[in-house]
Parts: sequence; structure tokens; C-alpha cells
Amino acid sequence: MAKDNLETEMNNEEFTVSNTSNDNSLNFIQKNSKLIIIVSIGIIAIVAIFAFIRYKNQEDSLKASTLMSRVLPYYEKADYTKALDGDPTQSYSGEPVKGLKFIASEYSNTEQGKMASFYVGNILLSTGKYSQASNYFNDASSSDSKVVQCGALAGKAACLEVDKKYEEAAKAYLDAARLIADDELQARYNYYAAYAYELASKKDDAEKLYRKVVLSSKFSEFAELAKEGLTRIGTIIE
Repeated sequence: MAKDNLETEMNNEEFTVSNTSNDNSLNFIQKNSKLIIIVSIGIIAIVAIFAFIRYKNQEDSLKASTLMSRVLPYYEKADYTKALDGDPTQSYSGEPVKGLKFIASEYSNTEQGKMASFYVGNILLSTGKYSQASNYFNDASSSDSKVVQCGALAGKAACLEVDKKYEEAAKAYLDAARLIADDELQARYNYYAAYAYELASKKDDAEKLYRKVVLSSKFSEFAELAKEGLTRIGTIIE
């Protein structure tokens, strides 16, 4: 009998603890229902935002691609003013041709926008506007495309050379060389890096790269240029 009473008391205690726990959970939910609702809405909003961003990026990429296809013929014809600023005398579906600067600015979140930045940088570099070109090359260097990254780094290196920042230029050329698989381009950028090191009075670094170009690109025009570089810095050509 005593045993039965003890079991009854224990069961009552467990029921009481269980009820207390449930009551506490219920009280917490009731007291914090506003917070819970806000947090839930926040999570839903974040998911919705990411979905919108993905949709917008796709939409922006499609639009930027369309705009690029309209303006690139001007770049290819070296009509750089219209390539940069657009051509209001020509229109498609009532929309005038937008320039590469517009695409680079308005669609900077897309690969097409980064490619537009690269083209703008090239134009500005070729017209002697080195500081402006460097800014566009910086934007282009964040592209997912290794080809665009490579070109942007090489363009940036050229701008650094103009500013006589030869050691920084050499490092940028080397970064460009590492990104590209084409042997001829690798030889070109390694040679440019060597020459920049030579201008920076970094003789050992210059020699190492000149020799690399000679050995890896024996039949390239840059192999002969590298040999001339070795002669200039006073080392023996093996």
C-alpha cells in the first residue's frame, strides 16, 4: 500500500513538472509572440531578398548583354567616343545605344558590367588617361572570368609603370601571367614583369624572369627580348 502511494505521488510530481514546463513554454511564446513573429518575417524576407537578387542579376545580365552587343561594334571600329558614351543617333526599340561607361556603372554587379569596365580601361589607357583607366581595371579585376582578370591586371600594371611604380607593376604582370594558360601571353607578361623589375633596380628578380622567358619560350619574340634584357643588366647568357 505504501508502495502504491509512493508511485502515485511520483506520478503526480512528474505531471506537475510536465505541466509547469508546458506552462513556461506557453508563457514564453505568449510573452514573446511579437518577437517570434518578427524573427519569422525577417527570415522570410531574407529568403525573398535572395530570390529577388538572383532574379535581378539574371535580368540585369540579360539587359547588359543586349546593351553590350549594340555598342561593341563602335569599339571594334575604334570609334572610342561613341564606344564610351554611346550613340544617341542610333536606337533599338526606341532606346538609344548606351556607352560602355553607362554599362560599367549601371550593371557593375554583372559579368557584362565588369567586361565593360575592362573595355573602358583599355580605351582610356590607349588615350593616355592612366589614372581613370586604373580605376576601371580595378573594377574589371573582380570578374569571374580569368581572361578578363588577366587583361585587367595587365592593364593595371601598365598604369603603374606610367606612375613609375615599377615593383608593383611587376607583381601585377606576374599575377596576370599566372592566370593565363596561353604560352605566348605568359611569355609576354613574364617579360614585362622582368623589365619592370629591371627599371626598379631589382636585378636578381629581373634576371630570374628573363631566364625563365628564354628557357620556356625559345622560339618566341620575347625570348630574344629577354636575352637583350640579360645583356643590359650585365649577366651571362647561357
